[in-house]
Amino acid sequence: MQFQTIPAYMERWVTAEPQVITVIGSGGKTSLIWLLARYWRQRKTLVTPTTRMFFPPPETGLYDRLLTGESFWPPAAGISLAGMRDPVSGKYGALPPELLESLVPGYDRVLIEGDGSRRLPLKAWATYEPVVPVYTTLTVGILPLWPVGRVVSDDLIHRLPLFSALTGAAPGATLTLQHLVSVITGKPEEHHRGLFSEARGTKILFLNQIEDSPGFKSAEQLCSLLPSSFLENLQGILAGSVQQNRVSLWWDSL
Repeated sequence: MQFQTIPAYMERWVTAEPQVITVIGSGGKTSLIWLLARYWRQRKTLVTPTTRMFFPPPETGLYDRLLTGESFWPPAAGISLAGMRDPVSGKYGALPPELLESLVPGYDRVLIEGDGSRRLPLKAWATYEPVVPVYTTLTVGILPLWPVGRVVSDDLIHRLPLFSALTGAAPGATLTLQHLVSVITGKPEEHHRGLFSEARGTKILFLNQIEDSPGFKSAEQLCSLLPSSFLENLQGILAGSVQQNRVSLWWDSL
């Protein structure tokens, strides 16, 4: 098993400029976005949500400028963080779609958080999510495997009724790898949405929060369960840890 840093693998799929990467799913979206933003900090890099996102305070030094209100130009090297602040929740919401689209050409890298999961490790999707712009060049669908073996509940899963309808896992049941296969692939014939239902451009599955041999064994088992018809539309599968910045390539269409 060969390990590399996450950016080292991601670069193989970065084939256009501006590169627009939309991250969806649960269990590591924001962390992955900030890891990639730091890697590309010497370039003109924009970080923004298409739903809602907590922005770190300026004193963290994670970004170089906050763009909100009317202060969006000109693009500059470093990390620009953009959104419309909600004074009630403290989160930042999406820019108007036409404004975001107009900003994209000025940046080398645009990193978009396109999904919300209420900070829970798993979720299912309503009809209006995730929000993936049509000009996305790379969609990364991320989820963890450690919930396998846990009890299906509201403490584990966002939109539990939709999750149960999608996977067949009723509240109180034990979560299995086959349930996660349904999360990843969806069930179009039953009108149940999966992780990649709205994905655009190159599509990468990232199995996150895997840091030991049992975790990688689970990743291997999950990959073996994915149907060939799904893999035909996927360009790669990474398994590893955003926190450790250490991943292995488990499947590659190249």
